[in-house]
Amino acid sequence: MTQNSKIYAPNVYLFAYHLCQPLETESISPGGFTKLWEKCHEILQTKLAVGTAFNGSYLSKKDEPTGWRVNLINKQVVGNRRSLPFAKNISHDNQQINLKGFAEPLRIHDSYALGLQIRVPEKVDGNKTSAVDVSIFQEFNPDNCLLPDFVQSNFGQTLLLTAWLSIEQIQAAREDSQFLKNLGKQCLEKLISGENLPDFSRQGELFGSPILEYGNPSQPDSYCHVIIWFFNSSATDEIWDETRYSDFMDLFLYRNKILRAYHDSRKLYLVTREEYRQIELDIDKTFKYLQREQSQQRGSKGAGLKQKELEYLKGQMIEMPLRAVKYARMLSDLQVRENTIAINAKNYQDKLNQISFDLKARNKYNDSDCDLSFLELFSKETSPQFQEQIKADLGYFTHGSGLLDQATEAIRAIVAIEEAYRNAKLEVTIQAVGFGLGVAGLVAGSSPYLIKQDPPNQIVALPLVKVGINSFALVLLISIGAGFGVWGVVMLSANSKNLLGKFKNLLGKNKQLPPQ
Repeated sequence: MTQNSKIYAPNVYLFAYHLCQPLETESISPGGFTKLWEKCHEILQTKLAVGTAFNGSYLSKKDEPTGWRVNLINKQVVGNRRSLPFAKNISHDNQQINLKGFAEPLRIHDSYALGLQIRVPEKVDGNKTSAVDVSIFQEFNPDNCLLPDFVQSNFGQTLLLTAWLSIEQIQAAREDSQFLKNLGKQCLEKLISGENLPDFSRQGELFGSPILEYGNPSQPDSYCHVIIWFFNSSATDEIWDETRYSDFMDLFLYRNKILRAYHDSRKLYLVTREEYRQIELDIDKTFKYLQREQSQQRGSKGAGLKQKELEYLKGQMIEMPLRAVKYARMLSDLQVRENTIAINAKNYQDKLNQISFDLKARNKYNDSDCDLSFLELFSKETSPQFQEQIKADLGYFTHGSGLLDQATEAIRAIVAIEEAYRNAKLEVTIQAVGFGLGVAGLVAGSSPYLIKQDPPNQIVALPLVKVGINSFALVLLISIGAGFGVWGVVMLSANSKNLLGKFKNLLGKNKQLPPQ
């Protein structure tokens, strides 16, 4: 242990957010909305063992007061307070340390927000407290109870650590550019037990003091957002105390909503990409099936589609529009996430603009104290990158809707042509049968003039054949033969000329139909 590992008045803030109104795509049990309060109660009672029960909030939605931003402290239970305070005395590193903190439940628009603070106070009974080793953070997060895996808030969370630097540490930071990064790593390793520490992201300044950020938002499964802020200026402490805590509650809400929307979009991307791939495969399969069947029928001149092929295509005509609707909903869900990011990015930037305006209006802070570039990076670079990624996804996947529409129109045209072909063929067959019957009747009616009239049932001798036949049977055979002969001639002629002409006319009419 070295003097440079000692910090003064360390604080840990948990900003956690939970859905208080169900999304259209989510199903949450009624008890699921109070889960954040139940977790807070467990942290206070079981993990921190501070003897304070988190029973001061409205645990039933019907009892909640109305409004855009509402403090959910039940004043009938805890009196006129905005938060639930707690305190605990511990022995750490041969020191008697007094821990204090509070829990504040809020509803901000459609989200529950929990603000939980655990700290070593700067003064106790008017006396300045001693510096403590960074290992004190172990006492703030027993069993990793402040991490996302335990809290399980569905809108995410942010952990903010603050501590005062000593004069020696400030000097060391000026001499060694890696000093604060190493000190921050020590704090992080003491706060979080285990090996799954969030990656270092960046370092900068906020309100005139150095600040470090950890966690990679592009890794949603293991994402843990931690900020470590080392105070080295009284202006920083003053700005933070002047209601900036509530501003950060809003900022981190907008930030976590943006990240939640982006992480959801990555899941939707995988599902949509698989559906897009399956659409391409199914369309290729459909037309390859038709090509294979048609190639097998080429030896049969003039053959159309088989009945099973026609029924298959009709089934595809029904299935593809339904699939197009499902696919369009996927694209709509992606677009909703893009809009969510845009709305909350604007809210985030508006809040930063308000903070900047308020600070400059007081005319007592220099430009360094009012610099918000560390926070603005998220709204000016990170959020636009998220939006551009989703736009690129939508641009790519939109072609899937066009494929379904084109395939549906192509299949509809094939079915229409086949049915027209069959109708024309049926019409010719009916005409041929009619001609055949007409000729057969004509021949039968003319038989008395073609055959010598003999007594009834007279046997007629057939030429070239030494067989006799009844005159009535002979007339019948002649008429049937004539009918079949005419039918055959008409069918042959129609197949070679008339049917082809009718088919071309029908095809031409089909092409002239207005687009659907």
